[in-house]
Amino acid sequence: MYAELIMLRTNDRRHFIVVEGPADVAVFDRFTNLDSCLPVPAYGKDSAHACMYRVIEDDFPGVFAILDRDWLELIPGDLQDPRIVHTDRYDLDACIFFADSVYEGIASSFCAGTGFRVGMAGCTQEDIWQICVALSFPIGVLRYISERDGLGLNLRRFPLGEAVKEEDLLVDLNTLIDLCLARTKDGTHSKEDLKEVLTRELGEISTPARYCTGHDLAKAFSIFAKFRWKVRIGADVVERTARSSLSEERFRDFSIYSEAAGWFEGKTEVIWRC
Repeated sequence: MYAELIMLRTNDRRHFIVVEGPADVAVFDRFTNLDSCLPVPAYGKDSAHACMYRVIEDDFPGVFAILDRDWLELIPGDLQDPRIVHTDRYDLDACIFFADSVYEGIASSFCAGTGFRVGMAGCTQEDIWQICVALSFPIGVLRYISERDGLGLNLRRFPLGEAVKEEDLLVDLNTLIDLCLARTKDGTHSKEDLKEVLTRELGEISTPARYCTGHDLAKAFSIFAKFRWKVRIGADVVERTARSSLSEERFRDFSIYSEAAGWFEGKTEVIWRC
C-alpha cells in the first residue's frame, strides 16, 4: 500500500487519508473535502499499520490515517502517532450505532406496523442501545480475551443469534462458548476455564459499550428486531442502512472530526466539507 501511495503522489497532490476498508471509504467520502483529501482503503488494520510505519519512518508528507480504536489502551500493540487518529468507540460502525437517531430511524423504517412506535416504552433509542449492548457485550469480551491471551478463537461471522434466548433476550454463556469452541479447530481450550475467565471479565468491566464492535451491534439489532417485532433484517443490511443514515450533524459529533482537523491547525474545511 505504501508503494501505491508513492505512485499516487506522482500525479495527485491531495492529502491521503488511510482508512481500514471500503466500508469506511463509503462513509468518509460523503463528508471529506475531496478537493484536498482522498480516503484510501488499506483492506485491514495490519495493512494500514504496515503502511503508516513506512510513512512515519520515511517522513512521507501528506499521509494521515483514521483507524478503528479496537483494543487501543486495553491491549498494547496499536501504532500511535500524531498522524493517526482513532475512532472514539471500538470502530466506525460502533460510532454510528450510538449516533443520535440513527438506529431509532432504522427501527422506524423496518419495524413500523409490527409493534414499534417511536417513543413508546421499549421502542426508544435508549432501549435499542441497552438491549443491543447487552447482547453484544459477551461476544465482545470473548473477542477481547482471545486477543489479549492469544487464544486464537474463531469468532469471525459469529452466529450470535444461536446463543440468544428468545424469552428474555439474554445471551446463554454456555451456548456461546460451545459455539465458539466448535468453530475453533485446535481443540486445546477447556470450556470450564474459558467460561470462568469470561464470567470474571464480564463482572469486572464497568463500560460494556467499549467492548462492542459495530458488526456485533448491528447483528444484535437484527436479533432484537426478529424477536421483539417479528421483522427479519440481516446485519449487513442494518450496517449499510446505518452508514447511509448518518447525517453531517451527527458526523461532526465524532471525535475524529475535530482530531483529524488538528493535522491542519484545526481548519476543518481542509479535510471536511461539513
